This record gives sequence, C-alpha cells and structure tokens, in this order.
Amino acid sequence: MLSHPNLVTLVEAGRSSDAAALLREGIHLLGATGERSNRAAFEAAARICGGDLLSTIIFMNQIHPWLDGQTPLERAEQSDNGLEFVIDMIGAIEAGVFI
Repeated sequence: MLSHPNLVTLVEAGRSSDAAALLREGIHLLGATGERSNRAAFEAAARICGGDLLSTIIFMNQIHPWLDGQTPLERAEQSDNGLEFVIDMIGAIEAGVFI
C-alpha cells in the first residue's frame, strides 16, 4: 500500500504550498483547483479525512447530493459562497449530520 503524506501535517508545518501541490499534482483531480478548492480540501483533510491525501481527494471529487450534481471541488471554485457552503457541509458531516 502506498503511503501518502498527511495534508494536515504539511499545513501545520507551514508547508501549505507543498500540500496544495499534492492536491493538484499527486493524483489527477477532476474539478478545477485553485485557492478556494485547496482551502476546502484542507478543511476536509483536517476535519473528516484524518489528513489522508487519498481520502481527501476521493471526497473532494465525489458528486454530493447537497451540491446539485457537483463535486466539492467544483462548488468551492465557483465563488466565495460556494467555498463557504462546502466548508459548512464538511462541518455538518463532522458533526454527524446524515447526508
């Protein structure tokens, strides 16, 4: 099994650009990636994916029913409101809200 760097560890070590590069280049991402989607992915990694790169990428690329057929990456990149919605959704998942 491949070992992936922990995104949370990279961010906490002040290496957010390395973490962002992993998100963009480590595994092909389907949605647009930029500052908004990186921030959303870091939130997902820290709060619901245990910092695991592969789990974070899978979550961020899955179409979610709360997002009207979009992935979290796509919604986060659309606008600041889209980013906040994804972060709120991550918080709801973390809190145990049924989705």
